[in-house]
Amino acid sequence: MHVDKVRRGGTPKSLWRWMKRRAEIEPSIGHLKREHRMDRNRLKGVLGDQVNAIFSAIGMNFRKLIRHLAVFFISIHYIASIQKKRGYSLFEQKLPRLNCLF
Repeated sequence: MHVDKVRRGGTPKSLWRWMKRRAEIEPSIGHLKREHRMDRNRLKGVLGDQVNAIFSAIGMNFRKLIRHLAVFFISIHYIASIQKKRGYSLFEQKLPRLNCLF
């Protein structure tokens, strides 16, 4: 733990950047621990810590993907219902007949 000096400007720029970066990451780590049952790292060693971090990032990205897909499909359903009310349906449209030999 680093305690800043009393006078201003006593912390080196690199340490200051590191502390700011850590302050940005801490809320997301807390959210992961609370919402995704990651209270305890059950994997052993440094490699276990790395794997745990990667799994947590995968979980966050998968959750974002699911959320975006849900919004996409809800918007498609909404557009289709509006088109159906107007008498034009995107999914019941008759395709033109092609004159082919087969």
